[in-house]
Amino acid sequence: MPYLEQFMQQWKAYLSNEFTAHGFVYLETKDGDFFDIKANSLVYFSWLRTTSRADDGFDESRDAIAWKMLERQLRELAKKAEKGTFDLVSKLHLEENQIQIVLNFSYDDEQHIVYVS
Repeated sequence: MPYLEQFMQQWKAYLSNEFTAHGFVYLETKDGDFFDIKANSLVYFSWLRTTSRADDGFDESRDAIAWKMLERQLRELAKKAEKGTFDLVSKLHLEENQIQIVLNFSYDDEQHIVYVS
């Protein structure tokens, strides 16, 4: 699923920018991008939880839930993108590479999750 990979790369870029802005280092291993993105996401969620009001009611298990919820959103958006791209290509006679989807990420500190739009 190419859109899932693209969306994961957008999340990775967002994470890298956030890490740089707050003095962290994005760690990369030989285990592959998916593992690196997940591990760095969990570090990021832990940091967000302990520096926001989310720390009042959540423990580290909520970080794993935040990751799962983010991953699920990215997967669902990738499915929609696949279908939507197919529809646009067939109806408007566009090339697939002419369609660009850019995601926005926003953190909800009350629920300790990242919304993707």
